[in-house]
Amino acid sequence: MLYIRLFHGRTDPNRDMDDWGSDGPVFGPYEFAHTTYTCHVKLGKPDSNCDEMFLYEDMLYYNGVYYGDWSVFTDKTLKKGKFVTIPFEQSKANLPTQPS
Repeated sequence: MLYIRLFHGRTDPNRDMDDWGSDGPVFGPYEFAHTTYTCHVKLGKPDSNCDEMFLYEDMLYYNGVYYGDWSVFTDKTLKKGKFVTIPFEQSKANLPTQPS
């Protein structure tokens, strides 16, 4: 199974980052991760449904934060890193109509 971890976040997508941004959530488990035209990420769940995330410019958006980095990894890394997953909420992944 796969997991996705978001990090290097900022609430203003236009902010110049002098330092490391905020850590974000870890979601999963997923069976696959699929990207379409570098703007739409589908995360395939074991029940055959998908969680969907969207990019604004080059950042993934979730819950008011724009993440410049993300990592996809397996169960082994999840356990080794002692990461804790949270439930994905689709409404929090939908891009706002006017980013900050």
